[in-house]
Amino acid sequence: MLKDLAREQEQATGRVNISELSRETGFDRKTVRYYLAQDRPPVTPRMRTKPSKLDPYKPYILERLKKYPRLSRVRLLDEIQSQGYDGKTTILGDYLRQVRPTIPVLPELRYETKPGEMAQCDWSECIASHPDGSEGKVNCFSMVLGYSRMRYIEFTMSQDLQTFLACHLHAFEYFGGIPQVILYDNLKSVVLKRKYPSTASDFHPAFVDLRDHFGFTARLCRVYRAKTKGKVERTIGYVKDNFLYGREFSSLDELNLRAREWLDTINGKVHGTTQEIPFDRLPQENLRPFSSYPPYIFQKRYSRKVLRDCYLSLYRNFYSVPWQYAGSYVDVRVQGTTVLVSSGDTVICSHPLLTGKNQWSKQSEHFEGLLKRIRDEPCTSPRKKQVQKSCIGEYPVEERNLALYDALCEVGER
Repeated sequence: MLKDLAREQEQATGRVNISELSRETGFDRKTVRYYLAQDRPPVTPRMRTKPSKLDPYKPYILERLKKYPRLSRVRLLDEIQSQGYDGKTTILGDYLRQVRPTIPVLPELRYETKPGEMAQCDWSECIASHPDGSEGKVNCFSMVLGYSRMRYIEFTMSQDLQTFLACHLHAFEYFGGIPQVILYDNLKSVVLKRKYPSTASDFHPAFVDLRDHFGFTARLCRVYRAKTKGKVERTIGYVKDNFLYGREFSSLDELNLRAREWLDTINGKVHGTTQEIPFDRLPQENLRPFSSYPPYIFQKRYSRKVLRDCYLSLYRNFYSVPWQYAGSYVDVRVQGTTVLVSSGDTVICSHPLLTGKNQWSKQSEHFEGLLKRIRDEPCTSPRKKQVQKSCIGEYPVEERNLALYDALCEVGER
């Protein structure tokens, strides 16, 4: 048919117009040229009539993609499998390519670590959806073991130093051990001043305390090169797309509970890069056992100003401090159930940690000598008024004989 149209066109106009033939037949111009050079005509592909196992689930997939267009194939496969789908993932992948375009990615140079050699750690800000339709910002702590690809995540409301160190302990406990090296971004909780090499940098003293307790080496990424820790970066993207996206959470506790369930699931599945299960590769990491270390005494540190009444505020309770430090800044540490107050390297007092709110802990010796000090304080008022003595004697006073008064009294009696 195509060659007949081309022959008729050539007889009428003296030439073959490929564009016109393309419009008449509906074939692409390259296809028209190809089949005009062949001995056989083009074959129109037949529409597939055999039903697909995916057909009953296509409305659900379209509805999910309409609401959450970035849902991954793995996530959708899990959801429809729970509804009874027993087909292969390739059918789902072919269908997803039809209903949404693929996003090109930039090539990367992959670096593989040896067992137990390195973990990567980072913070990220995420958005969690609530059942009422509102959204809230949460922070996600992530750590990934480079060889086994074991992942750990924990959601928090803060990225402060104490939370950061606590998340390390939880990650070590989940992995069951400590790697030789942990790679960080240039976090303020880790490094105060970066130097070359990165291991010679000035690290935060509280972080150094944790690092030295467990004996790992801290290394820093190159500045503005987040891809240096690509494994944890990809984990963060995976958490946002595969775990948070399309789910709703009523509280932070529920979020972390379901995150732990999600971790146990994905760490028990075949990893796309290693083609092995992270839980199966974990023993090969040969991590130093977490249980072999003495318990880490987690000390919360704060800087507080001593008020004029010689008290400082902590957790909405009040603790007395020696009066000599009134108006000064002191360091406060919470060690177990004890509050330690220090000035420089010297501990100046301690208190039992109070519970509740608006409670007061007073030690009498903190106020010894304060009253005398206040009394001895000279008055510095420039308009101080002197108390004048009696003015008697400064002016002349008339003097009379007392007998005169007695005579007047006798006259009055008559």
